[in-house]
Amino acid sequence: MVRVFYHTKVSIETTRTLEWTILVLSSCCNHCDLCPVTDAGPRSAGLRRISCDDIRSIVDWRTSRRWPQYLFSTSMTAWFTGKVAYLSTRIGFKVGCGLARNFPETAFWLSAGLANVGFCISPSFRHRSVDNIRMAFGASLNGSAALNIARRSLRNFSRSCVEIAAFINVSDEEFRTKIVIEGRENLDAALAKGSGVLILSAHLGNFFLLGSRLAIEGVPTYVLVNQPRDGQFARLMDDYRLQVRQQTIHARPRREALQEINAVLRRNQIAVVIADEYRRGNGIRVRLFGRTVNARRGPVTLALRTGAALVPACVIRQPDGTLKLIIEPELELDRSGKGKAEIKENTVRMTCWLERTVRQYPDQWNWMNIRWWETTKHDPVPETQRLRQPS
Repeated sequence: MVRVFYHTKVSIETTRTLEWTILVLSSCCNHCDLCPVTDAGPRSAGLRRISCDDIRSIVDWRTSRRWPQYLFSTSMTAWFTGKVAYLSTRIGFKVGCGLARNFPETAFWLSAGLANVGFCISPSFRHRSVDNIRMAFGASLNGSAALNIARRSLRNFSRSCVEIAAFINVSDEEFRTKIVIEGRENLDAALAKGSGVLILSAHLGNFFLLGSRLAIEGVPTYVLVNQPRDGQFARLMDDYRLQVRQQTIHARPRREALQEINAVLRRNQIAVVIADEYRRGNGIRVRLFGRTVNARRGPVTLALRTGAALVPACVIRQPDGTLKLIIEPELELDRSGKGKAEIKENTVRMTCWLERTVRQYPDQWNWMNIRWWETTKHDPVPETQRLRQPS
């Protein structure tokens, strides 16, 4: 029991962990010499050291026979808080959808105002976005230009959320009128191969409506999404996605997600994958805007294993505010069977497509998605990979 207690990341400040700690310590002696965490014992990286006084106070509090009432009250509080948050979100969605459908111009005006306020009161978003933009564009981009790009990026996201509500329960004809398609022949050519299509996209433009617009064309389309941990919120989001004709595949559990995607591709249907998040950790190191990032290899690996076509596509916002779905020709992949080298080469090609697209629409991309690996002097940036400042 002591070993189980020790190898868990314990935080006395969190209520849930405190409840669990009390139950574990109920079987342990409260003598200081038997403290589960001592200087002599090993420690996991990042584990908070628990003092003997902390443990003694918990055990003494537990033995005061007040712990059953405490556990009951905290669980009831958590249940009530979760219900209130869920109902508030549901009501907010209802009100927002009604406003967007009946008074769209007012909703767009409010979304722009909220984006401006959020940009001012969120220094972490502002600083990180601006830093990433300046690192991508280079020192030639001044601070005010980077700030404007970051602000317009947040406005684009806020407007996209309103557009989702405005498209709920609209007719197919109205959907086609409001989002025109360019490059439909590229999708038809990929589907003609009979192995399914992986749509490669990014957090750019109105990426929310990409799967919805493709589904109206008569081809079953599924979008891979990361769901909230809370089951109620996850079901609520799925309900609203269905109202805009969007079928989803949950990214977790991973094994089940892969099985569903494989089944979709075997039926020669479409799976939409958003693959522009560059985090530190596992991945393939590639060049993005002249610097090194960790790219996800999932879309490339899926395309190679299933034989599916990898087709880039984005819903782009036009200068007049309207939307256009641009479907590009299939991304040519190296299918020579060279193993890891083949995967890396194709991941580089995928990243080059993203860089080229973001160059065209820098104020429509989410610049929070990048974690850079610094470029060293031994890893020079080719001239062709340097990002040019937009005019």
